[in-house]
Amino acid sequence: MATLTREEISPPRPTREALRARWGPRGLLILVVLLLAGLVFLPTALVFVRAVTEDPRNPLSTFTLHALADSYGSPRIWRVLAETMAMSLACGILATVLGGALAWILARTDVPLRRFFELVVIAPLFLSPFIGALAFLELGAPRTGLLNQLARDIGLPGWVSIDVMTFQWLVVILALHYVPYGYLLVSGSLQNMDASLEEASHMNGRGTVQTALRISLPAVRHATLSSVMFVTISATGMFSVPALLGAKMSFHPLAVTIYRATNGYPSDYALAAALGTMLVLLSVIGLWLYQRGLRQSSKFVTVTGKSQNRKRISLGRAKYAVILLLVLYSLVTTVLPYAALSLRAFSTSSNLDEIHLTTQVVREVLGAPELKDALANTVTVAVATAVGAVAVGILTSYVTERVRHRGSGLLNAVAMSPLAVTGIVFATGVFAMYLGTPLYGSLTIMVLAYVASYLPHATRVTGNGFAQIDKSLEEASRMCGASQARMVYTVLLPLMRPSISAAVIMVFLFTVREINTAILLYTPDTMLLSILSFNYAQQASLPAAAVVGLLETALMIAWIVVMRALLRPGKLHQRA
Repeated sequence: MATLTREEISPPRPTREALRARWGPRGLLILVVLLLAGLVFLPTALVFVRAVTEDPRNPLSTFTLHALADSYGSPRIWRVLAETMAMSLACGILATVLGGALAWILARTDVPLRRFFELVVIAPLFLSPFIGALAFLELGAPRTGLLNQLARDIGLPGWVSIDVMTFQWLVVILALHYVPYGYLLVSGSLQNMDASLEEASHMNGRGTVQTALRISLPAVRHATLSSVMFVTISATGMFSVPALLGAKMSFHPLAVTIYRATNGYPSDYALAAALGTMLVLLSVIGLWLYQRGLRQSSKFVTVTGKSQNRKRISLGRAKYAVILLLVLYSLVTTVLPYAALSLRAFSTSSNLDEIHLTTQVVREVLGAPELKDALANTVTVAVATAVGAVAVGILTSYVTERVRHRGSGLLNAVAMSPLAVTGIVFATGVFAMYLGTPLYGSLTIMVLAYVASYLPHATRVTGNGFAQIDKSLEEASRMCGASQARMVYTVLLPLMRPSISAAVIMVFLFTVREINTAILLYTPDTMLLSILSFNYAQQASLPAAAVVGLLETALMIAWIVVMRALLRPGKLHQRA
């Protein structure tokens, strides 16, 4: 009888390919966990830790609930909370109503020049909220506003004049900034709705308005609710616009109160941390309602497997009135603000009778050393943030869409959690995390904060790109002997170029105009264009702030042009 030696019965040693197949996905999962922990979880956790420590600058100091008790038990803070909720909810409702109406016009009717007006609707995205508020201040300041001066000059009664430094106008100006978000969130549902539902309503004798209210609106009610919640969450943490327009009426919502607590004398970091927890809880509740609205939307199915009727509603004679409304929207949100900024930048006086066009202010601002430094810092931070956020977003999306580990859902939730943490609150956590380290006061800390803040946007866009790619393409690449890394580089990434380019452009634009996060992290050596414009406005140098605002817009447009030129399909084909 033959005997088996030890070598013959020992199991075969795993090959390099087997080790890669086994540990590659696990290693990628561990990498994503570490990245999300450092970028998102720790700064968010430190917001709560700072609120329950004796010395908020030292997370290891004595545990105490004094700051939370003083904040949550203060009638003044509860009044601030009520004012913040009123501002953000009113903004969410108004932005959704306007955005939803524009979405219905462009998605369901036969209005002409549809493509052009779609660009007109989203044009406010190219103007930062603060610069937009500055433009409206130039237009509607009580005494010096251009529109008020014009009304007085032509003899209109006093009640016609406007005052943008009131709560009502603050809500309107914020809502106009968020209208594109309401439009984008509602228009998708309207475009996919079966037109036969509306035709049946018309056949039963109902008019266009009744059909829109009884059929179209109920069919997209959950998209509408999601829009209200999304805008409300975003407006809750808005700092720059209330800081500019709310000063006259002493309106200081939570975000402004946090800024005043950290930048006043003496600084009250404990109060800032406690108020930060309040903002986080508000945002979490809103985000929960937003996600609940998305889940419940399956109960109102309007897209089925049968052929869809895409016939649009005829506006008839009302077509010209609708076009007039769209032109008026363009004037209010784009033409007038940019005209006011340009006039202020190229004039030394805000008085219509004394306006003299000159390039003096423009030359002084563009020649200032602080602007050159701010421009270089802005480009550096925006490019690094766009690349970093999209890279982490691709890794996170790949793990959640392809690896499908048991913890993939939790990872996706952590990646999306910055939506529930407003910029100024997240900045307090980043500030505490890197205080006393070499990164404190550097551009790197701002890049890390921005990457975490815009990670949800990058993850969502790249995740949609992964979802559109059939897994059979990856399997075919692996069967041909390609490693996992080579398969990702040669198969997935080229197919995801449209999603990647869209994410890179979007994150860059958001970073250039961002103030809420940078306001607590910048130093004189890390000045950004957005902060420079804010500082100019605080110093009453409105012409200089207008110049910087126009430069921000030019930078964003230049980035879009460059990226579209670099990522043209023909260009990519030539490179390949």
